[in-house]
Amino acid sequence: MKKNRLLLDAFVISGFVASFFNGFLNPLYISLIYSRLDGRVIALGSFLGSACPVFMGALLGNKRVFARMYGALPIVMLMELVAAVGTAVIAMADVRAYYLASIFVFGTFSTSVVYLLQKIKEVRYHRGRAAFDRTCDMADACGLLAGSGMSLAVASLLRDPFTVAALGVLQTAVVYGLFFLLYRKVPARRGRRADEEPHPCDRILIQEALPFSVQLS
Repeated sequence: MKKNRLLLDAFVISGFVASFFNGFLNPLYISLIYSRLDGRVIALGSFLGSACPVFMGALLGNKRVFARMYGALPIVMLMELVAAVGTAVIAMADVRAYYLASIFVFGTFSTSVVYLLQKIKEVRYHRGRAAFDRTCDMADACGLLAGSGMSLAVASLLRDPFTVAALGVLQTAVVYGLFFLLYRKVPARRGRRADEEPHPCDRILIQEALPFSVQLS
């Protein structure tokens, strides 16, 4: 039963979904986007894709900034979704601009979301973390395998950069919907650090240890 609950965890499912889209879209992205770009543009995108996570990681190292952004996590995810729609529109006009814009959006917003979600992992999964991480990695691998298999079957039918961008928007919407469900279970609380959050299992264990007449508020 516990293993089944773990498999149905939103983190695990979101990892599978994200990897499925990555496995499906990466071959299309390389053939339809990268193949049209100059080497200097690709190098610029690579630099941008590395610089943004470094900058955001340093910024979120500040506890006050982290707390404020965690409190606004649903807004951050919504902003990325809107930005992803914007990059899809750009893809119809200029592939180079789409490439650089999507790299910036991913490096800034997606990286921030991943950093912020570590708080949820710290609160909900500090017990059995190794088993949980292993399950997440397996879900990622299974999603990548399934997505790559589908790409083999239908890649020849999709030859439009806008379609790739639109599917990327769909990926962001589905995965962030699952992340929002996780966030609702561990909302931001003023004046409390992640390691001070009570683990969901603690309440159950205390209740089981107390006499039946005692009720926790």
